Amino acid sequence: MPGGMRGSCERLQTNEGLRSAPAPWNIAAMQIPGASEVESFYRAAVLGLRFLEGRERRGRRFGEVAGAAWKALGGEFELRDRLELLVRDAAATHPLAFSPRLVFGAESLTEDEPFGASFPQPGEGLAKELLREGTRGGELEIGPLLVEAAARWRLAMPDMPAALMEAARKVGASSRVALSGPLGILALAMVAAGRRELDLGDQVLLVSSSAAERQLFGLALLASGGRARACLLEPSAASAEAARSLGFSHLDLVLVGEDADASARGAIATLQRELGA
Repeated sequence: MPGGMRGSCERLQTNEGLRSAPAPWNIAAMQIPGASEVESFYRAAVLGLRFLEGRERRGRRFGEVAGAAWKALGGEFELRDRLELLVRDAAATHPLAFSPRLVFGAESLTEDEPFGASFPQPGEGLAKELLREGTRGGELEIGPLLVEAAARWRLAMPDMPAALMEAARKVGASSRVALSGPLGILALAMVAAGRRELDLGDQVLLVSSSAAERQLFGLALLASGGRARACLLEPSAASAEAARSLGFSHLDLVLVGEDADASARGAIATLQRELGA
């Protein structure tokens, strides 16, 4: 691995190293996500905002009070600006659920700029729809939330294999886990909910190049109660050295959903050979 490839679990480890120079989204070899991906990102992000709103019970994002505060700002702001600001605000404390920089792997952006110079805003119609959705009351359970978020990314969530759930139940407070696939994320989130001894951000290494899977894992972290930032590894960069640089000197368990792609499966197999599990 390149000598400059260091990093913490606040950054995405790629086979190109960790880059920190600020740049817009349309840099060389970096494509702006397509319209459908941008829409999926915002639709899934609103589920996360609703989860936080239900847990905090403060009404600061949605509803009449929040709407009145927004109108009081005046100016030329549109609903799309309001939605983007809500997602930006949440990205400060929950980056993997709400930051395009991490979800889409734009590591050329600085950590304090989650959107970059040209990440697309939601359309005005979409923003209106999602802000209206945000006013729905009640708390969201993490399992149904993740299933709905996967659907918003146009992912079909197969039935949960009993063996995968059984494996997820083995995760303990000191476990070091390699994870991939929406089903793997769902299984881990369901068994981790309410278990304060777990810190998934610190204990779990997500091996994936999928923007959808990264955001799903970020949403799963909302319910885990942990304080550590997510650890991410691109399949093309998978090696014992890369894992160790992120704090994973060994593995106790791997959770790989049957819906994980082939590159992630191969990467985790490599890590298993080199780090155990």
